[in-house]
Amino acid sequence: MEKPAKGLRIFIRWVFSHRSNKLKTFLMLPQCSLLLIMAFAIQPIIVQSVFAQSTVENWNTFVDPEKRFTFFYPPNLQAKGKQNFLSSTDLTLTNPNSAREFKITISYVANDSSLNYTGNQKIVPYNDLRNLEQQIKPAFQIYNIVQNSSASYDLYGFPTAGNVIDYTKHNGESGRMLNVLGIVKGESSFLFSYSNSVESFYKYLPTVNQIINSIVILK
Repeated sequence: MEKPAKGLRIFIRWVFSHRSNKLKTFLMLPQCSLLLIMAFAIQPIIVQSVFAQSTVENWNTFVDPEKRFTFFYPPNLQAKGKQNFLSSTDLTLTNPNSAREFKITISYVANDSSLNYTGNQKIVPYNDLRNLEQQIKPAFQIYNIVQNSSASYDLYGFPTAGNVIDYTKHNGESGRMLNVLGIVKGESSFLFSYSNSVESFYKYLPTVNQIINSIVILK
């Protein structure tokens, strides 16, 4: 994936490093986003030093083909987009040098009819996450939630829930998985899933957290 102009990359990093919901709401207005991006693109020197030591400075950039979201990921990971129009997975990240259990997937469902929110009550993303996990549970022989990580994650300021699961597939492959679900504007769902071997799961988790923190929801 081709990297955007450096000024734009710096601007996006600045956005996700400032976790203000009001700022993010403002930036989701197309006209405001365009003006600010142009300003930072022509004046990169002003803010470049702020991110000089940033871990993600040399990471690759993924921009969703439908311009719904963008984020950064380590250059040693391989990105593969949606296989076909029937696939529910928008992106898969793999590492050929890691255990076969390693995988990161992202699924964005616009106007998700499976969500419980009707617009008249408080959004409870954990209920939607549990419903989603009940749907995917039959694909595993063992699927045990070992930790509720909802308090640890924030997908671009939207209501977010997370679970850590120990699983065993029907083919005998075992591992540990993190599911993070964000409810976008009360009508769309953004699911980030990370799986790895039990031994390597927490070793790579800090990098996964940086990827999650870099996610920018565009619409």
